[in-house]
Amino acid sequence: MKLNSFLLPALAGVAAAATDSAPQHAEAYMLRHTKQTTTSNAPSIPDSLAEAILLQRLSSPDQPSALGQIPESLDQDEAISYINEFAKPASPLFDTSNVDEPKQLVIAFSGISTALQYKQLKAAIPRVPLAFTAPGLGRLPAKVSSECAFGPSINPKGGKCWSGETQYLHYDLSRDSNIVKQLSLNLAALKSYANKGLMETTIVFLDNSAPSSSELRKRQLNFQQKDNSGALAETAETTFVSSVHKSSNDGAPAKAFDALAGRPTVVPHCFASQNACETSTSSCSGHGVCVDRWAKDDTDSACFFCHCGKTVEADAKGREHLYYWGGATCQKRDVSTPFWLFAGVTIALVATVAFSIGLLFTVGEEKLPGVIGAGVSRSK
Repeated sequence: MKLNSFLLPALAGVAAAATDSAPQHAEAYMLRHTKQTTTSNAPSIPDSLAEAILLQRLSSPDQPSALGQIPESLDQDEAISYINEFAKPASPLFDTSNVDEPKQLVIAFSGISTALQYKQLKAAIPRVPLAFTAPGLGRLPAKVSSECAFGPSINPKGGKCWSGETQYLHYDLSRDSNIVKQLSLNLAALKSYANKGLMETTIVFLDNSAPSSSELRKRQLNFQQKDNSGALAETAETTFVSSVHKSSNDGAPAKAFDALAGRPTVVPHCFASQNACETSTSSCSGHGVCVDRWAKDDTDSACFFCHCGKTVEADAKGREHLYYWGGATCQKRDVSTPFWLFAGVTIALVATVAFSIGLLFTVGEEKLPGVIGAGVSRSK
């Protein structure tokens, strides 16, 4: 009896601790214009596929978003069925109708660390169908579109707080717990927008156990640095082995031969420091500068890459020419402007000549008036 008196409170404490935490997965709720068949059990899909579906809903013709590769853990047909069910419907290729598609709104909530916060969020969106769950889905790599209050930010008719066809909002419950009340008060408006086909809304409860965006960037940088160091080590080893060959003529050491010189070198997208960027790219081939891609973001990580510019070079006759450069190391000359200028002038000349020939042919086919023959009389 004494043992039971000690075990029962301990087991009750463990059960209370287990039920006091939020679900260890992300959940996506959708308000759509088209009626979808709802199932009792929402499917659980990989976080990479869920992220791709949400980014596809935030895409637009001006800023498209690729779905990327299908996860290996998921069957191809099953992944395609999830994309067709939850992603934004793609417009037909030869669709000539001017039907306005509904705008897309994605609201993400993070910082759901307790079961109470989860229950409050669930109570704020009653009778909103659960589309899918995604274990490990953290913060989306998308920029928050509006800094206005919650009400104006979800109004697709608002000009100041809504721009374009899509809107992404992110709220942290650990910093702003009042946002749950705002969601409950504006749920009727969101349902009305969806029923009228004006706007579709996706509400996402992010996984609190997922790594943050800064941690993901650090992992990407570490992977790229290891990949780059491995490639450099392989190149150095190949150069060393081939450099031991001697010249057969005078016995002088021959030039080092790199077996990988004929192959394209993979340049990483990010460098950890400006010095590493300048060293690996030869100061951007002398045609650009190394800049930090995330300098404006409040992050501890750095991502240096080559920002290409323009140069003025003189030819053999001393005439100066302006050149634009591109590529990962600014090694390629950008000839797009001269090409389009030459192509545009050529097309304009061909069109002008064709129009002139057609105009002359049309004028030549017209019959002469009969007044000219009537004024001529036969001499007696």
